[in-house]
Amino acid sequence: MTSRSTSAPFLRYLPERLSPLGARDETALRERLAEAPSFVAFEGYDTVAVLADVLRSHGVDRARIAKSWPRVAVEGTRGQIQFYRTPGISVWQWAWTPIQVVDRDPAEPDRFRILHES
Repeated sequence: MTSRSTSAPFLRYLPERLSPLGARDETALRERLAEAPSFVAFEGYDTVAVLADVLRSHGVDRARIAKSWPRVAVEGTRGQIQFYRTPGISVWQWAWTPIQVVDRDPAEPDRFRILHES
């Protein structure tokens, strides 16, 4: 049996509510996994959705892909995904991802308690 820490807060990249796409995918994953999917499953889906959109729109040319990041706008499982360059950082990133700080409920270790959201 694996023990789970209940006292260590950690980050989850989830919004208060998933997008309609996210809710649909959560239902499908929950059926296949027999438990709630982690935020990593949503990150994986969103990554594939962004890459598919970029490749479909701009082809496989690296220079064209590099120029496309400011125009990417994809509906993801956790909301609209767009990329920005934040001051002091030289890469394009989804700068306003939904973030939760959570810990595990000591009384119910499979349940997360949300300590902070942004």
